[in-house]
Amino acid sequence: ILRSLQTLPGVSSVGEGANGLNVRGGAVDQNLIFIDDTPIFNPTHLFGLFSIFASDGIRELELYKGGVPARFGGRTASVLDIKMLDPSLDKFKLEGGIGPISNRLLLDVPIIKDKLSILAVGRASFNDFWFKALAPDNMKNTRANFYDVATKVFYKPNKANTISLMTYISHDFYRVDSLFSLENVVAKQSDFNYGHLNTSLKWNRYISPKASFEMVAA
Repeated sequence: ILRSLQTLPGVSSVGEGANGLNVRGGAVDQNLIFIDDTPIFNPTHLFGLFSIFASDGIRELELYKGGVPARFGGRTASVLDIKMLDPSLDKFKLEGGIGPISNRLLLDVPIIKDKLSILAVGRASFNDFWFKALAPDNMKNTRANFYDVATKVFYKPNKANTISLMTYISHDFYRVDSLFSLENVVAKQSDFNYGHLNTSLKWNRYISPKASFEMVAA
């Protein structure tokens, strides 16, 4: 997702091999990023090498570089609004992939036809054995893994109303041998842990061809 946005006018990367965005000269932390109306504060895995968004589960996105709608509250540089796929109400779907760095899975399951369905999208990287097998001796104790899981429950009680519950979880873990020491502090290893836990509940009501109602709790 972020790689494709870097090809747009006014958008550049924070550096070679990184996934962050600089929009019209703004810093990375000056971008407001939403996924289904919940904020994302760190949009990358592995210190910027991978985006935290599994593209299999993305329906659409909008990047506002100027004239940001008032509902977003505003940011100095830009707003990136990402919407997840709505689960299918009538068709089962299973997709996946295995790679040397990360593995992915998409599961779309109708529970009650035309009424209730569940979508789950996830990625995981637990391939720490590469460091033991290929890294030089001073990096064999390095560990780096991540995962992200997004789920969406979609309920359509009638033609005028839809209710959806989205949950997004991501986690990153790194362990490296310490390359420095402070006075009176001797550390052999450093660990880094961080992640997201987001939930949003949305209710849409169709009133007429010219009017609709939407309520979001996130």
